[in-house]
Amino acid sequence: MKFFAQTLFAIAALVFGFFMGIRYQARVHSLNEMNTLVQAQKGKIESLRDQNQRLQTVMLLRDFLDSERIRLPRETVSDIAGSIHEASARYKLPPEMILAVIRIESAFDINALSTKGAVGLMQILPSTAEEIARDLRMDWSGEQLLRNPQANIEMGAYYLTKMIGQFNNLAVALAAYNHGPGRIAELSEAKADLPMDYAEKVLSHYAP
Repeated sequence: MKFFAQTLFAIAALVFGFFMGIRYQARVHSLNEMNTLVQAQKGKIESLRDQNQRLQTVMLLRDFLDSERIRLPRETVSDIAGSIHEASARYKLPPEMILAVIRIESAFDINALSTKGAVGLMQILPSTAEEIARDLRMDWSGEQLLRNPQANIEMGAYYLTKMIGQFNNLAVALAAYNHGPGRIAELSEAKADLPMDYAEKVLSHYAP
């Protein structure tokens, strides 16, 4: 009798465990489904946020161009805006800052060439660009690469971010972007006045 009772108890325990297992599996399955749904919704939200930011960048670029009465082909505007958006996201720079630098540096002329040899939208010297290309593991094919909006903007945004990290001050970083970090560091060490005209021009068009 005692053995029979123990057997029944064991069977009841197994049955109980079986049903509890089913309930647990169902709960886990439900939680997994819910987690999958949450992740999918997060993905959609991120996608919408990205599309919105990309559209805002296009609108900002058009505003800049209209204010300067600059006319560019639609495809060129799209390429520049897309490159600014991607560089902004990658290097955590406001798109307005990148736009302001381009406005002062080249007035959105892809083929701009300075008297010192700086090339493209963000006016980068080929010697500096070659160093940046090594940092970014980009194939350096010569200064012609700087006439490619995507490559030029990525290099310029990276370089400005590097200057901000080095000098820990946006205005000083902009001065270093224009005059070179060595020159600005030398003047700073000597406690001399820094050439801030360029930084002031850029910041006058920077409205985040």
